[in-house]
Amino acid sequence: MSFQSVRKLAEMDLQDKKVLIRVDINVPIQDGVVGDTTRVERIIPSLETIIDKGGHPVIISHLGRPKGKRLEELSLIQLVKPLENHLGKSVQFQPEINIPDFSAAELFSKSATLLENVRYYPGESTNDPDFVTLLAQWGEIYCNDAFSASHRSHASIVGLANKLPACAGNLLQVEISNIEGILGSEVGPSTAIIGGAKISTKLTLLANLTQKVDNLLIGGAMANTILLAQGHDIGNSLVEMDYLDTALAFLQEADKNSCKVYLPSDFQIAPDIRHGTSHIAEIDDNLSGMGIYDLGPKSINRFAKVLDQSKKVLWNGPLGAFEFVPFDQSTIQLGKTLAERTKEGRAISLIGGGDTIAALAKGALLDSMSFVSTAGGAFIEYMEGKELPGIVALQS
Repeated sequence: MSFQSVRKLAEMDLQDKKVLIRVDINVPIQDGVVGDTTRVERIIPSLETIIDKGGHPVIISHLGRPKGKRLEELSLIQLVKPLENHLGKSVQFQPEINIPDFSAAELFSKSATLLENVRYYPGESTNDPDFVTLLAQWGEIYCNDAFSASHRSHASIVGLANKLPACAGNLLQVEISNIEGILGSEVGPSTAIIGGAKISTKLTLLANLTQKVDNLLIGGAMANTILLAQGHDIGNSLVEMDYLDTALAFLQEADKNSCKVYLPSDFQIAPDIRHGTSHIAEIDDNLSGMGIYDLGPKSINRFAKVLDQSKKVLWNGPLGAFEFVPFDQSTIQLGKTLAERTKEGRAISLIGGGDTIAALAKGALLDSMSFVSTAGGAFIEYMEGKELPGIVALQS
C-alpha cells in the first residue's frame, strides 16, 4: 500500500467529530517566550481544515524530553497563546490527559483543545495499549500531521493510528510529497551537503546517498573523523576515534558508487570555540593545541563551485559551529550560493534538520529554498530509505 492510497484529512467526514491530531510543536522556548513559531504556523492549515469541516481539533504534541516526568518548563500551556495568535481562534488547554471528564458541549466551547505534553506520560514512548486507549477517548478520528515525529513507534504516532479511523494531515502530505518529489527528480548533477558533529549518526544516510547523488560535500566535526583516518592532523578537534576504519570504508564505498566526496582542505581554527578570534590553517599545517570549527575560504570556494554545477541539492547538517561567530561563515556563504541558484530556477533544494534550519535562518535564506523540512531524525531516516513507523501505521 503506497502513501498515495492513505486517507487524507480533507477526505474525512469531520462534522461534529472530535479529531485527535498529532502535531509537532516542539519549539524553542526561553523564559516562557517561544523563539521560533515556524512549527506552529505549519500546522494551522490542518487545524483550519478540521474546523471548516465542522470538527473540533484535539491537539497532541510533545515538548522536549521530560522522560515521563512532569516538568513545568516543558508544559504545552506555553503554546496556547501562539496557537491562538496564528489560528485566530480560541484554544482551551487540558492539563491532565488522564481525566477526559468533559461533555461535548464543554469541549466545543472553544475552537480547539490542546492536551498537555504527551511525553509527561511513560506510556507514550512505550506505546502502552492502556495509554493508547486513554488517548483515544479524546477523539473519534485520528490525524497524523507530525512527519517529524513519525520515526517514533509511540502511542500517539502508531497506537492511535491502529486504534481509530486514521488519516494524513495537510502538513504530513506536504512534507512527503515535496521530499519524494525532490529525491525522485531525475535532474542532475546532484549534490548532498552533509554536516554535523558525529559521523556515527549518519553512516546509513551517507551510504545511501553515495548511490543517489553525484557529489557529497562533507563538513562539520564529522569531517574531522574522516580527515584523521586519512592521516591528517586535526589538533584538538572533536573526533570519533572508534569510527576511523568505518570512515575509510565509507570513502571506498563512495568511490565504488562513483560518488565524489569533497572534504575541507583549509579551516578556521581557534584554541577554543569561545575564544573570540580565529585564523586560517591549511590541511597540512601543525594544528597542535587548536581545534577546527569551520571551513576555510578555499574550501568554501571549492564547495561553491560544486553547487554552481548542481541542479539538485539536499542539505542536512551545518558545516561549522554556526552558533558561534565567526564559525557560521561556511554555512551562510554556501547557503547564499544555493539560495541564489534556487531563486534563479537553476537548482532545486531540499533542506532538513533543526540545526540546518537554525543555521540558514541566521542568513534569512530559508524562504529562497525549494522546500524546508522541519523534521530532524525522521528526515534523515526517510532519506536513508527506512520505513517510518508512523507512515506504515497509516498504510495498514
